[in-house]
Amino acid sequence: MSNINTSNYNSFQSYLLLDFSFSFEKDVPHDDICRTVLEVAREVNINKYVDFSHRNTHGYDSFMMFVLVLLAKAEYGYASTRRLERLCKTDIRYMFIAKNQCPSHMAFQRFINDDLKMSIDDIFYEINRYIVKKMNINTDVLCIDGTKYEANANKNTFVWRANTIRNRTKRWKKTNQCIDRINRYFKKNNINLRYSLLKEPSIDYLLNISDRIEEYMKDEDIDFVHGRGKRRSDIQKLYDELKEHAMKMFEYTIHMDILGERNSFSKTDPDATFMHMKYDYYNHTNVFKPGYNIQIGVSDGIIRNIYISSDGNDINTYIPFMEKYHEAYGCYPKKTPADAGYGSYENYAYCKEHNIELYMKYSGYYKEKEKTNDKNRFKKNHMKRTEEGGFICPAGHEFELEKITIDERSDYEKLNFLFRNKNCEGCPLRSRCTKSKSGRTINHNYQLEEYQKEVRENLESEEGKKLINKRSSETEGTFGDIKTNQGYGRLRRRGENGVKEEILLVGIGHNLRKYHRYKQKNKEYEEKKSIS
Repeated sequence: MSNINTSNYNSFQSYLLLDFSFSFEKDVPHDDICRTVLEVAREVNINKYVDFSHRNTHGYDSFMMFVLVLLAKAEYGYASTRRLERLCKTDIRYMFIAKNQCPSHMAFQRFINDDLKMSIDDIFYEINRYIVKKMNINTDVLCIDGTKYEANANKNTFVWRANTIRNRTKRWKKTNQCIDRINRYFKKNNINLRYSLLKEPSIDYLLNISDRIEEYMKDEDIDFVHGRGKRRSDIQKLYDELKEHAMKMFEYTIHMDILGERNSFSKTDPDATFMHMKYDYYNHTNVFKPGYNIQIGVSDGIIRNIYISSDGNDINTYIPFMEKYHEAYGCYPKKTPADAGYGSYENYAYCKEHNIELYMKYSGYYKEKEKTNDKNRFKKNHMKRTEEGGFICPAGHEFELEKITIDERSDYEKLNFLFRNKNCEGCPLRSRCTKSKSGRTINHNYQLEEYQKEVRENLESEEGKKLINKRSSETEGTFGDIKTNQGYGRLRRRGENGVKEEILLVGIGHNLRKYHRYKQKNKEYEEKKSIS
């Protein structure tokens, strides 16, 4: 042990001080995901999609903030703004990217909310185009699936259409009774004024009556009194009651406007709809929770498209989902394998119109494969058919065509054939076949039958079996990775725009992780190849 005559050392040190000089190239591993994020971020010209002219000159660099947000999403699936602030103080990679600056959580919030919200769709698709080009993704096949995410809403904030309509009807009845008492009051005081009782609710009509009552009280020097110990006049009591009815009617009108075509919404997040979820903490009966229906399309593990819907039924989301895909990429995929939640006449007709092969199951797909037995022989799909395509009941009686109707409620009109069996009277199997007094009926669509036949042939082929397995592993695996591995099981932001921004950022993070793993595997393969 040697003595070192330097003020920075003492006689017990046998080594020099550590080198505390750091650099990104030297201290950040070359296989770290932050290098992949930087690579992709440099390829995306964020200034092309975001207008930063409104930002202060002393604000943080937009590219730096963009990289920090993407890196956090790629690592953690979802990272709050407070976590981003903490990472910029404690993680060396974030410190290098931020150039030792420490943006506050509000700085990240302003960047995400003000700068990224309106352009997040374009950024998502631009990053996808770069990743697809690097990974040689097969975009002809788009596996589709959906899941329901619980909204960031308080408990017991639900508003139901049926309850709103019922309560509004009751309230309007009470309002008319109040108007009737006002008319009797004016008649009693010899005032020649009478208001009509309307059948339909009208807020303007109620406010007009309130204004006239205020003028009357002012002319008669009747004071408005409030508070305990104050005795209200009879006309003020009627006025206060009418005002209360008007406010409630106004509230119901707002609720109906928010509902639109939906049956429910949450007061905390009006864009969220109450849907069936797997776990219900309200009363543990698996009933309803406010949420959004998140649809994704995956090609070779990469999320190509995301669609947020307030409709809990997957059938109604397929066409707008595909329209958004076409708007982003300028083309349609050739195959879209999906489960039975998407199989419908409209969706099949849409696929035919845009040259998309039918690989979507339909309701009853597996039931049709069951052998005909005593329990299912009364089902339409297990009945015998005539040469003309008619139906024969289990008792051997042929159904007769009663009428043909055209359903024009959607963009694709349907030709429906109604068959009726006129031999049900006295049939020993009637109690097991139908409860109708006029005989068993069957509503059938031959075009839908042709679509379903094509679906069966496609799914039962070797390619179809592979695509169904591919869909299960890719879409459900993607949701499993995001929900379980990344711990992102519930939405944090409110409103459809906020939810869209949040989900798309999570989708970008997922794709960046996939691309990073692809690069690492390729690198390992090249190293093994060079050694061998």
